[in-house]
Amino acid sequence: MAKIVPKRTTLLQKLAYILKPFVVYMLVKTVAMLLLAIIIPSLPITGVTEWVERSSHQLSAVVNGVASLAAVCFMLNTFLIEASTTGEVDIDKSIPRQFASFLQTDFVGNRTRQKTVGLVLCALLGITASLALNILIELAAAAMSGAGNHMLDSEKYEVVESIQYSVPIWLGIVLYGIVSPIVEEMVFRGVLYSRIKKFYSAARAVVFSALLFGVFHANLPQFLYGTAMGVLMALCYEYVGCFAAPVLMHMSANIFVFLMSGASAFTEGLITPPWCILFVVLSAILLFFIRNDSDNK
Repeated sequence: MAKIVPKRTTLLQKLAYILKPFVVYMLVKTVAMLLLAIIIPSLPITGVTEWVERSSHQLSAVVNGVASLAAVCFMLNTFLIEASTTGEVDIDKSIPRQFASFLQTDFVGNRTRQKTVGLVLCALLGITASLALNILIELAAAAMSGAGNHMLDSEKYEVVESIQYSVPIWLGIVLYGIVSPIVEEMVFRGVLYSRIKKFYSAARAVVFSALLFGVFHANLPQFLYGTAMGVLMALCYEYVGCFAAPVLMHMSANIFVFLMSGASAFTEGLITPPWCILFVVLSAILLFFIRNDSDNK
């Protein structure tokens, strides 16, 4: 008689199942970025090399966005299976048609008044939480630097920041306000969070997926920011019960931070403990109402 071996019972089996889509995403994205970095300067266009050198930061931002879109296509089917809320995925349809159907039926789900209110609150939470965390990190960095500790002074973060804010406003909104939130939410909430929840409690899934999201950003300031925001976005996903919730929170946070980066005189005035406390309290209130709204469905 054939021996029946239960699937995914060991920690290693569970980790492999959870992390496989993420590993595929990162590998494809890295390869895509390398290929684009080789192909673009080699295009038979007069002056392309000089243009690449002059526009290196803006080009890096665009290449990262294009590579992210290419990579997420390789895990699109997995995402559709994990994020579907209305039943089985129609395998007779092509992947693009399945995704279009998901946007129509599962992205928001059942459109009720409570869900609409919850989605609006998630978008507002993205703004208040991003402000609170940015102010908190700036205050912590200043305090640590004053004490001779430069742990939060990251050269890599400064490079990332210079690349992000080198693009025109319209392109920044497209890349950081639309492309990045959709792709990252598909990976971290749509797939990783959903898969972790199959083996562990929602609380553990929130924490583990948020930590992975923080590590993904690869520098300490963004790790702290990304982990905290990852917790909030996972909670929005859990409470509101549709994929639109974390996406809207992510979009509003990214767009607001990107636009505020051009108003340095105004933002510098916010880097004070009272403002930090205010935005933390507002974020807690919004999260309370998001959860309360979900309990009243």
